[in-house]
Amino acid sequence: MYDQPVPTAPATWPAGRLLPDEPRAWPAHGLPGWLISIDGVDGSGRATQIELLSAWLQLHGFGVVRTAWNSSKLVSRTIAEARRQQTLTPQTYSILHAIDLADRIETEILPSLRSGYVVLADRYVFTALARDAARGVERSWLWNLYGFAVRPDLSIYLRIDTALSLERIRGIGGEASEAEALASAEAAGPLASFPAFQDAVTREYERLGTTYPLQVLEASVPIRPQQLVLRSRVGALLGIDGADGGGR
Repeated sequence: MYDQPVPTAPATWPAGRLLPDEPRAWPAHGLPGWLISIDGVDGSGRATQIELLSAWLQLHGFGVVRTAWNSSKLVSRTIAEARRQQTLTPQTYSILHAIDLADRIETEILPSLRSGYVVLADRYVFTALARDAARGVERSWLWNLYGFAVRPDLSIYLRIDTALSLERIRGIGGEASEAEALASAEAAGPLASFPAFQDAVTREYERLGTTYPLQVLEASVPIRPQQLVLRSRVGALLGIDGADGGGR
């Protein structure tokens, strides 16, 4: 997952907590690097946009570290096995993903930020909050559970309607196979189908965007125009031209 080796550093976490309806209480991490999160439902094109953005940033001389949803060695196998056995409850699912996020923050994200890297998170805490709330987990419980999350410097939400996301998932080269999509629906509590789950998650992203600084990027437009907008926003953060070429 890494374009650069992840440096090691003591696990001292920034102070401050993610609180419901209080974005100002969630302070910046204050470290030399930058954390950029890109969230969106399956089929929104996150992987493609992150791959292109990573290559562009490296051309500009930035060290890049990528971290992905559900990739911690601590719990990824546990989640996969629980899905296979269909033993996950929505609350258990939340706890396992909180462990995944906490481990990645401690072992990947914070050391990289301390060393001045750009960290690209393929789904971050907003995905956790949106998915778990869509499964019917109480929102106040979720904010308490995920309150340790480090605030991103830039948060992008790839917005896409359910019909198009499902078309992409089922198509060649989709981000998730239909079997993986159905596995997500199995942990969706009272929701009857994966399309219903996608709809519910999208509503939760939109809800989060009314309070927290999720910058919307329309995922239904072609890849190249999306990438140019994304580069413009990232370039504004990092102090580089959003156009191609150039050095740091």
